[in-house]
Amino acid sequence: SSTEMLGLTLSPLDDELRGQLELDDDATGLVVTDVDNLSDAFEKGVRAGDLITEAGQQKVTSITDLEDRIADSREAGRTSILLLVRRAGEPRFVALPIDRDE
Repeated sequence: SSTEMLGLTLSPLDDELRGQLELDDDATGLVVTDVDNLSDAFEKGVRAGDLITEAGQQKVTSITDLEDRIADSREAGRTSILLLVRRAGEPRFVALPIDRDE
């Protein structure tokens, strides 16, 4: 089941997605299945097929993990969250703005 957040449509990794993305069996994270073309994520180069493995410097293995990290960042008064995004095994950090009002 996919969830929309931060301008991204995200799905937890399962065996089918691991196979499609040629990931190891023990890979964890959230797969970006779609990106809103008008979002900051798109502007910063996040694309479908990318894997988000960390948010706020902590591992994310489920949608709930990411929601919790975003909530933590909001509570700490931050206006963005740092994601670790992997594509073809190459990691990079992307900071995405979080809405303070939600």
